[in-house]
Amino acid sequence: MKATALLMTCLFLTTLTFTSCFTKNDPEPEPDPPSAWSLNGYWNRGDIVVYINGSEGAFYEINSGDWLRAMEQGFVTIGSLKFRYISRLKDDYYSGQELWNKHNGNTISEVTFSETGEFNLRNNGNTLYVNTKDPWSSGWNHMEYTRIYP
Repeated sequence: MKATALLMTCLFLTTLTFTSCFTKNDPEPEPDPPSAWSLNGYWNRGDIVVYINGSEGAFYEINSGDWLRAMEQGFVTIGSLKFRYISRLKDDYYSGQELWNKHNGNTISEVTFSETGEFNLRNNGNTLYVNTKDPWSSGWNHMEYTRIYP
């Protein structure tokens, strides 16, 4: 009988202590796993902001650089596709195509989509790395976008 009473007292004290500690120091929530991340949203690269929804991403803002010249020269507008055919491969990896521009100095001569490249989410889904092949050469380009909430 004494052993049973002692065991019950220990269980009660252990439970009370755990509950007390948990209540005083709520743990930080765990970040969402990569499988819960989505590309949907606004992505800032500095010179442009792209809005991605589903399998497409369109220019939301064009602020400077070659894309501003491409807009001024009539190749793209706000709402033109920057990304297309986006599909999830696994967790934080996607594939898709990216719109590129070809220029000579300040003159844009052509815009076209790349072959299928890689899109990778990092930093708890707040950084997007886009790696696509230059349509006019054999080189690859790596660009970084940051998720924003306008």
